[in-house]
Amino acid sequence: MRKHTLTTETVADAIEDLLAQAAEKGKAATVTALANRLGVQRQTLYRDFGTAVTDFMSRDAARRTLQPRPPKDPTSDRETIARLRREKDELTRHLHVYEDHIRRLTVENARLIRELETVTGVTRLNRA
Repeated sequence: MRKHTLTTETVADAIEDLLAQAAEKGKAATVTALANRLGVQRQTLYRDFGTAVTDFMSRDAARRTLQPRPPKDPTSDRETIARLRREKDELTRHLHVYEDHIRRLTVENARLIRELETVTGVTRLNRA
């Protein structure tokens, strides 16, 4: 097993850099990204720098909570609703087509059974 040479200061600097980059991009900072930046396994960070990792996660969560959400675009909502309605209509048409096919197959199956019984001379005692 390889022993890492990380110090508390190195981890703290990497945390600060990662939080700053995440804030610029508006994304979450993850422990996986921190581990990749430092070149160690996530488990190593949790085991040897647990307090720093916990602080890192809480600071990132607080930062994301305090950031204002971008305003929703009402046109995208309308487009989504229109798309979903089109999909619903298409699925409903498919359902009716399949329903018609099943109905025709059922009628055809009953006709073929009657023909088969007539040709082979089968007499049904219980017609239901």
